[in-house]
Amino acid sequence: MTSEFLNNVYKGTNGWKGYTLTILLTLFLNSFVAIYYLLFLFGFYMIVNIFGHNSNTISGTFYYFISMFLTTSIAFLFLILSINVFHKRDILSLINTSKQRNFRGNIVKWYNRIRWNKFFNGVAIWSIFMIISIFVPYFIDPSKFEWNFHLNQFITLILLLFLTIPIQASFEELLFRAYLNQGLSLKIKRPIIVIITSSFIFGLGHIVNGGLDPIAMFLNTFSAFLFGIIASLTTLADDGIEFSSGVHITNNIFAFSMVGSVGGDNFGTLLIQTGSMGYFEIIWGIIPLILFLLLVIIYKHDKLKEVLKKRHFYH
Repeated sequence: MTSEFLNNVYKGTNGWKGYTLTILLTLFLNSFVAIYYLLFLFGFYMIVNIFGHNSNTISGTFYYFISMFLTTSIAFLFLILSINVFHKRDILSLINTSKQRNFRGNIVKWYNRIRWNKFFNGVAIWSIFMIISIFVPYFIDPSKFEWNFHLNQFITLILLLFLTIPIQASFEELLFRAYLNQGLSLKIKRPIIVIITSSFIFGLGHIVNGGLDPIAMFLNTFSAFLFGIIASLTTLADDGIEFSSGVHITNNIFAFSMVGSVGGDNFGTLLIQTGSMGYFEIIWGIIPLILFLLLVIIYKHDKLKEVLKKRHFYH
């Protein structure tokens, strides 16, 4: 059995120029385009800055997430254009294996081709994992945390998260779990090597997310690598990115809103970690990912056993 999702790559053209231009547009040029729009946001930044208590935190949060929103939105649009112009295939080929011919009418409603049940399953399941992983350390040693709830900050944060994170996380799923995995499968014959390669690249992209502390850099890279493995496995098992997108969006919303650190960019999170990370916190940061990976392997064992075999390509 071949991986039908990876074989979506053969529905279009796959010249090296198309891949080069797509990567340049989505990972580099998008930032330069966003800078011009950010100049216009400076006035809004100053307006938000007049709010009362903790106004600097509120305005800084506003500016950070609007910057992320613009950058990823432009990258998202560039990816859609690239798939249509350079690769000449349907953008839904990066989402699942649904067939456009199954939908009648002059205008295909793309949202009917997305399996929303898988998406919301990802949201629900990962929410449980995130709640457990966040609050277990808190209940074990509450002295290392303090509550940081401020209504204005938190409302601002939640609104910005729901504006930004669905676009940011969905773009990363389209780029890494779909576009990159499908593209790598043109040259790499074994899907497991494809998954490891794309997940390693994904991990490197998160190396400085937690600052420049060597331990934090290693943990961020390794955690993102494991997350990439999980997301890629579920994508191949489900022949689509809906479940992994639900997981990714949920993960990032929790990560930005629940626990921050002293001196870090906490953006008005509910909790601030005031104590230093001990061995338990370091290990616990990875354990939920490992457990979830094991559950995916066990639950999707039959399908993964088939799609991870050496593939027989068709053109």
